[in-house]
Amino acid sequence: MKKLSEEALKGMSDGELRTAARRLETRVGKQKRGTDATRALEEEICYIQRELELRRRFGHARVSVESQNNENALEFERP
Repeated sequence: MKKLSEEALKGMSDGELRTAARRLETRVGKQKRGTDATRALEEEICYIQRELELRRRFGHARVSVESQNNENALEFERP
């Protein structure tokens, strides 16, 4: 599975994040939990859950501040 970047996580809606987390949890459940095979999936779930937690605490201002910073960035600094 391809890991989601921090920017990709920020660009997703809350519903998309929850859906992605549930999909990964299902895949982990089908495999043996806690093995090396599921470690990457479990790690990805943690990143998604962390993004959701940050949004609950700080709202979407976190996303809009990042967008505003990109608008003020110099041309070579933009993604």
